[in-house]
Amino acid sequence: MPRFPALSAESNRLQPAVFTRLLPLLRRLPEAPLPLHIGDTFLEPPAAARLSAVTSSEDRALYPYSSPAGDAALRDAFCRRWTDKGLQGLEIPGVHVTVGATGAVQAAIRTFASPGDDVMILAPFWPLVRGITLSCGANPLQVPFYDRVRGGADVTALLEAALTPQTSTVYVCSPNNPDGTVLTAAQQQAVADFCVRHDLWLISDEAYCDHAFAPAAHRFIANLPGMSARTASIYTASKSYALAGLRLGFLVGDPGWLELARRVSTHQVYNVPLVCQRAVQAAIETGDAWVQDARAQYESAASWVAANLDARFQPAQGGGYVFCDVSGELGDKPALTWLAELLVEGVSIAPGVAFGSDYERWVRVCYMSLPLPQLKVAIERLNRSLARLRRGESLAYEGPSLELDLGGLS
Repeated sequence: MPRFPALSAESNRLQPAVFTRLLPLLRRLPEAPLPLHIGDTFLEPPAAARLSAVTSSEDRALYPYSSPAGDAALRDAFCRRWTDKGLQGLEIPGVHVTVGATGAVQAAIRTFASPGDDVMILAPFWPLVRGITLSCGANPLQVPFYDRVRGGADVTALLEAALTPQTSTVYVCSPNNPDGTVLTAAQQQAVADFCVRHDLWLISDEAYCDHAFAPAAHRFIANLPGMSARTASIYTASKSYALAGLRLGFLVGDPGWLELARRVSTHQVYNVPLVCQRAVQAAIETGDAWVQDARAQYESAASWVAANLDARFQPAQGGGYVFCDVSGELGDKPALTWLAELLVEGVSIAPGVAFGSDYERWVRVCYMSLPLPQLKVAIERLNRSLARLRRGESLAYEGPSLELDLGGLS
């Protein structure tokens, strides 16, 4: 039990974001680098979902508290739209509105996992899920997975080898952030069978459900036999409708456990602002054509990156990223030192270690954060830097010491 000045074990287990170590250098650059590190889109949201279209200073309903579960009209719109997408058995009591997918994942983990439990996190993974698990007092069990199954590894063998007696929950993300993997029907069935066989909860992060590229297809794992009662499905307006700043997500599942997750969420944030809910409702009700256009633009960008990025990676099957193994190019150079040099060369990418401890010499490249003409410039800069690394050349740079700016990164 911590007493002043000691702090809780959970807070001490959390680490700062890896990219923040590059911020001192970033702030000193004369020109901002082209951002391929950020998981956001350059697209404007659907016109009907913009705040100017859904707000009025005279609307008194925007100022009082609203329902902690979420506005009924928004939850009804979600049910109708996601039923059309193919999610079975969906009704309003099975939908809870959260502060982004982040809030949904936290409520689900806190509901499914007790302190000391192992949460099996299939890697590479969305970086915040590890810290969320730690903050709940559970243990993030990192399982190298998506790059393995893309290489032909057996899903069941990977999962069974990682199982511990303390495992209560599995976290899966398809389409995956950071590597763009979309699980096949057989792979998804294997994950489901594993959960049923070992009486495990499943958190299915489907933030990129609207952005799977044919022939890959997003499928609802909650529809599989034995899964509807044990699956927490996660969705977000950030990725579906370019509304990341409104911080609105959905936690979806069986009303029995969802009632407890709703209590958790209520004690965290109480309710999502109604103005944000109205914007997302408008996006859901009017945004089908917008989503199709956005997916087409992302798919075009992903295809261009697959053909032109001179690195080792599996082409994206969906989502907004590729995940590159740059261990050969780096040689003895620390990955973060190269990322610092890359900032000076005018482009920023995300360090792979943020996505799992097995990926220290990998990097994530986001292809949805810039329009295609700027994306091409950024990839050309990245290719030049990779070529310089392969030739063993030093960065031609005149300015403050990189090591000084980075606090002695090694």
